[in-house]
Amino acid sequence: MATLMAEITRGDLIESRHLGHAVVVDGNTDVVAWAGDSETRMFFRSSAKPFQATPLVASGAADAYGFTTEELALASASHNATARHQAVVASMLMKAGLHESDLQCGIAPPMDEEEKARVTLGLTQPSLIQCECSGKHAGMLAACRHQGWPIEDYLEPDHPLQQEIRAILAAACGVPADSLDVATDGCSLPTYGAPLRAFATAYAVLADPHGARWDGQERYRAALLRLREAIVTYPDLVSGDGEIDTTIMRVTGGKVVAKLGAEGLLCMAIPERRLGIAISDSGGSERGIGPGAVAVLGQLDLLDDETLTTLRQELCPPVQSFAGQPVGEIRQVLTLSRA
Repeated sequence: MATLMAEITRGDLIESRHLGHAVVVDGNTDVVAWAGDSETRMFFRSSAKPFQATPLVASGAADAYGFTTEELALASASHNATARHQAVVASMLMKAGLHESDLQCGIAPPMDEEEKARVTLGLTQPSLIQCECSGKHAGMLAACRHQGWPIEDYLEPDHPLQQEIRAILAAACGVPADSLDVATDGCSLPTYGAPLRAFATAYAVLADPHGARWDGQERYRAALLRLREAIVTYPDLVSGDGEIDTTIMRVTGGKVVAKLGAEGLLCMAIPERRLGIAISDSGGSERGIGPGAVAVLGQLDLLDDETLTTLRQELCPPVQSFAGQPVGEIRQVLTLSRA
């Protein structure tokens, strides 16, 4: 059963309540804390991107094409389509001898307000590179091109790249590959479902690829470590200003590795403590997961008081009127149970 994660007040009334689940797993795959139902099943969606980018690095494609640390961050990104985001994706395609038309992610409205306005006003045309998943697709195409695999059907579930990604995800999640639910993500790639606990397990692997208990090959372990460092080095490329995961990584200085997934999923890795965390808002929104993240990080004593206070100010700001007057608050009410 879902637990209460956050309350939003206006005046003296609680205007909305946000329910969800949270689970914390260590490098030995043991659940150390939870709230709600850690076995509730959902799809990994974009929180899986560091693992989906692993073949790009492990195959040698990233080095063969001279991909920079910024470009590796974009391969794991759900970017906002700022000019910088788009330029980095375009560079990835060019280095691998690919073209925007090779992308099969589809066209999505830019999340960056300035770029969205340019499209609305007809100042620029909608493009595949503007899609939030274009960096992931560019990385997958580069991995295929380097290994001599076909690129026309790279997003099909039976393509060798997608089969490799499925095996990597299953190993990191600590579940049999045939137990994963399979569906199609918004960008037309396969996405996989499992218990929330499995996603926390995968992020415990991301926290410590070499020391965590999983059967990943050595080249996958090294690739995940490299991708993790790219993500925390360029958190603004992984999502964008104001996004929950970018904010968490920026405020904590990379002590917490964070990646949002669609439908209210947030996964975090804590390298110093070898922990993986997964938080889900049952309503599929992001409103409850910011306060949920602050609650989990605080109750596990993972951040110093100053950092936790700053993070709370950014993820649980006062509810304000259009004139900037405080009219309510966002309360973090999630409480962890300990193993």
